[in-house]
Amino acid sequence: MTSIWGELKQRNVVRVAVAYAIVSWLILQLTDVLVPLLSLPEWVGGFVFLLLVIGFLLALLLSWAYELTPEGIKLEGAVDRSESSTPVAGRKLDFFIIAALSLALVFVVIDQYVLEESPPTAEVFENLRSIAVLPFDNRSAEQENAAFFADGIHDELLTRLAKIADLKVISRTSVMEYRDTTKNMRQIGAELGVGSILEGGVQRAGDRVRINVQLIDAQTDKHLWADTYERELNTTNIFSIQSEISIAIAKALRATLTPDEQERLAAVPTGSMQALEAYFLGKQLVKRRGTESLLASMDDFQIAIDLDPDFALAYSGLAEAWLELPNYQPGTDSALVRSESEAATHKAVSLDPDSPAALATLGWHRLLHNFDWVGAEEAFRHALDVAPTNVNALHWLSHLLSWQGKHEEAIEFAERAVEVDPLSSLIRANLSYIQADARNWETAFRLRDEILSRDALAPPGADSWVARLRAERAEDAAAALIVWATATGRSVQAAQEMGAEFIRFQQTGEPVRLSDDLIARLEIGLSDLPQIYASVGDTESTVAALQHAYLSRTGARSLLAMKINPSYDFIRDDSRFVELLEQIGLAD
Repeated sequence: MTSIWGELKQRNVVRVAVAYAIVSWLILQLTDVLVPLLSLPEWVGGFVFLLLVIGFLLALLLSWAYELTPEGIKLEGAVDRSESSTPVAGRKLDFFIIAALSLALVFVVIDQYVLEESPPTAEVFENLRSIAVLPFDNRSAEQENAAFFADGIHDELLTRLAKIADLKVISRTSVMEYRDTTKNMRQIGAELGVGSILEGGVQRAGDRVRINVQLIDAQTDKHLWADTYERELNTTNIFSIQSEISIAIAKALRATLTPDEQERLAAVPTGSMQALEAYFLGKQLVKRRGTESLLASMDDFQIAIDLDPDFALAYSGLAEAWLELPNYQPGTDSALVRSESEAATHKAVSLDPDSPAALATLGWHRLLHNFDWVGAEEAFRHALDVAPTNVNALHWLSHLLSWQGKHEEAIEFAERAVEVDPLSSLIRANLSYIQADARNWETAFRLRDEILSRDALAPPGADSWVARLRAERAEDAAAALIVWATATGRSVQAAQEMGAEFIRFQQTGEPVRLSDDLIARLEIGLSDLPQIYASVGDTESTVAALQHAYLSRTGARSLLAMKINPSYDFIRDDSRFVELLEQIGLAD
């Protein structure tokens, strides 16, 4: 061992290793500064480290096998030890090491004392308190079949964080865009407009669960806080972990946490693990929208309710599924929707009067089915008092205000919803609807075109033909109707025929009688039927369709928008129209 150590020193291998290590440290520090400064990808730092490791091995190999002589580089074995220049090279390396150490010491002094960061300002923390929670990694073994479980934990944590009024929490729809993303934190933060990002993973193994999370400053990429939680798998521990994470995040971001908020964070909605799992499945299905996923979510929510009849969140999930179903399944029994949503919403609120999810669905039910404008607004505002970023409450309240003609306030709430859920086509479509209600046509059309340009299969509400009809732009409406029919699988031929009738009426002013066959082939539902008839000047059919919508209480938007829809101006003095306005609570 002694001879080997001596040989290493004789060949300057040790000096080369020390010198290389010091220089490598300096290079890594410089890389750490330049990567964020130049907005380079995060992998650059790792790549530089890998190159330095490879270089270190090569430097050791070369210093062992070769020697620098006045005649050039020679194999060490070919040089007479008595004529070796290694001692001279060693002294030069010593001087180099001393110089490098001095430079490193200067760097440390400057970094620690001269460039010492000042404490974050109040403005910095205000920005950090806007937060996105990226989808959690599922780190469970395949046999656990726990992908839905990781998503459920993620969704529930979002719900809890949203109850902290001092935080602005990005909605689930937008953050799900970043599952398995290769984008760095700065890119994500800029796209979502947030100052901090939480990422983590969930590992489920038998009767144990492990959740690890880390909070990152989206602008500097620095870790603000991190922790790992490992507990026995039961509902008390699941919700306790989420409460602890929420409180820790609030503390790290210096967010105010009121006693009421702490009490809500500590709540355990169900004691049944099986009910919680069924609820997690239902929540993920209802977010997908679509007829099949909504119907499937109802089954899961009902399973959760059967397992725990006092599980308020399962009732609110069931209510949301019923309220959304008519938007995706034309011809749904309106009486059944009304009765089922009413039963579920009232049960949810009776079990948890401060649940934002339950209050939001209650408000929407009151508006759509009972025309209870006052009660609906109270429910929405109560939901937002508890969770200011509840996107359903923001979305639905903006409609309520818009249909009453309170356009400025409606736009404000719709824009807040977009801030909370910036990548959601549905929420952006809602803003375009609200802008159209206010007759801000160009803004509305621009928003709709942006949605369709990036999402040809955008959800109902992303179509633009209704707004273009209201703006009396028949040719544009006809073209948009074809796009909508194509995207939704309807008859393009029927859309072309319908569009021609729009244009004919606008050009001639002569009312058009649309055939029942054409309406059926285009699958126009009751929500849009009054608008269609009004757009071709058919007074009797328009009034009849509005009366039918009122009696069916399906929440038809053509009915709820009666007060502010310019397409109805030609019948606004009709006594039947005036009576309908009174019946739905919109008379001046």
